[in-house]
Amino acid sequence: MIGIFREEIFSPNRVEDDAAILRLTAEAVRRRGYDVELTHPQDLLADTRPRMAFAMCEGLDSLKLLEAWESKGHTVVNSPRAVRNCYRHRMLTLLNHGTLPLPKTLLIQTSESVNGQFNLGKGVWVKRGDVHSTQQGDVELIYDRPALERTLESMRSRWVEQAVLQEHVHGDLIKFYGVLPRRWFRYFYHKPEETIGLPFSPEEIRATAELAASRLGLQVYGGDIVVTRDAHYLIDINSWPSFAVCREEAAEQIADYLVRRHPKWEPAAAAQWRSA
Repeated sequence: MIGIFREEIFSPNRVEDDAAILRLTAEAVRRRGYDVELTHPQDLLADTRPRMAFAMCEGLDSLKLLEAWESKGHTVVNSPRAVRNCYRHRMLTLLNHGTLPLPKTLLIQTSESVNGQFNLGKGVWVKRGDVHSTQQGDVELIYDRPALERTLESMRSRWVEQAVLQEHVHGDLIKFYGVLPRRWFRYFYHKPEETIGLPFSPEEIRATAELAASRLGLQVYGGDIVVTRDAHYLIDINSWPSFAVCREEAAEQIADYLVRRHPKWEPAAAAQWRSA
């Protein structure tokens, strides 16, 4: 089994956190008797034939290679298709069907002139339209037109062709983490000290998170929900987060899922014992 780290460019300010969950997952799988090799995306080879891969990588070159592995019958978690679906321009199409509680969100070209679609005074998030973030300026909260124009110009200068505009929702920000189809789920206030304490239904936020993950094809996922006085809104969802404060528990749950995906496999320790 092969575990693949996330590219550093897609882990701004959290390279070690992202690496930690992958290492913990690998250790948990090894304790279950399976061999695991960890590698970086730049070290992947097209002729590698893993029996199974669990991957945090997000770059298009890496995903193409993983798709080639899948086409030959190898299992990859999360699937490269699901990771591609987390690119914001694809995510918006897949999630924006009226059954998920999303804030007002618009996909635009960074060269477009935006007039009147949002009340800028209440705040609008400007997010690059492909990957989640690679550097400062990829996700910005703005409150006026000059700031909007500066942010879009900055993205254009970096060859980011699309951006997502999303209205700012004021409320309590909740981070969530899950593994499907095992239905393991955890949630936490992002900044407990800043929480208003608005009431919400844990069952409803879980249902929203799991429906979104299912639509994207994710098994290992995380994201953000904002709770307001009368509703909750899905703000973001992504493939294989770092799992923050529940990392050890998450690693065990992910390891169980990986092992169950192929129960016909024999742990390396058992195979060695029988051949002795």
